Amino acid sequence: MSSELARTHTLDCERFADEFSSVVELVLPETTTARLYIDEAELGTDPDGDACRRTWDAIRPHLDRVPRADRNGTVAWTCPTTTERGRDHLFDLIALTDGVAGAHFVFRVELYQTDAPVLESIPHHSAVELDATLLGEGIRSGEIVGLSGETACLVPTETKFEWTAEQRRWRIAGGSLCVETLDGRKTSCYGLTNLRRARKSDDGTGLVLAWEPDDLPDDAIGRVLSWTMDKLYTPPVAMPCGTADRATAVRAHMQAILEAYDGREL
Repeated sequence: MSSELARTHTLDCERFADEFSSVVELVLPETTTARLYIDEAELGTDPDGDACRRTWDAIRPHLDRVPRADRNGTVAWTCPTTTERGRDHLFDLIALTDGVAGAHFVFRVELYQTDAPVLESIPHHSAVELDATLLGEGIRSGEIVGLSGETACLVPTETKFEWTAEQRRWRIAGGSLCVETLDGRKTSCYGLTNLRRARKSDDGTGLVLAWEPDDLPDDAIGRVLSWTMDKLYTPPVAMPCGTADRATAVRAHMQAILEAYDGREL
């Protein structure tokens, strides 16, 4: 179990634990083993360390220690994903990632198909990546996949569009729009799930974009948040696409992501 994951998809989600659980349910039939990297130092962390300890004390006797596989101060354990008890233990641990301590206690989760890695997750980064080539017809390479009942979707990691316009390189890869200076010294990326509107420019060769948050509270906190967002979060409001065909295709791709994510219409 030492080969690298071929990352074809990544998870975009509003929260994490429930969405991660839904992804695991989706891929579990194609897996045989879960490897869990556990950080027991988090068991003393408030506010949910005690809950992690209770769950861990019940589960640990049923897991197998993996010699010489520890990393980053965590301890590696495995459990089968082909048995009901193994799956129950896995989902019990995933449920802990909804907590502050739990997201660090369950430091890393890997799912395998025999020796081939299928999925990797780092919960405290809200990160889930998987290899769709090992999943048969469940998730196809290049396919955007919505998760039923969740504000979330699986997005292909590949670069879908890349072009140069107005002295910058533009790229849509995974669930992000990235803008780079031509000298490569500065790149800024913006999650497409924050996009609220995208309409064609007057000449049809670009897109006019609007991003969240649209509304902030009209009080002292809202004004501070607004000032902070203005300074730190400055996604482009105009995106030159070079051609009308590219503008149409880019907008359609954005719409497909948002439709899978939460059913939103641009």
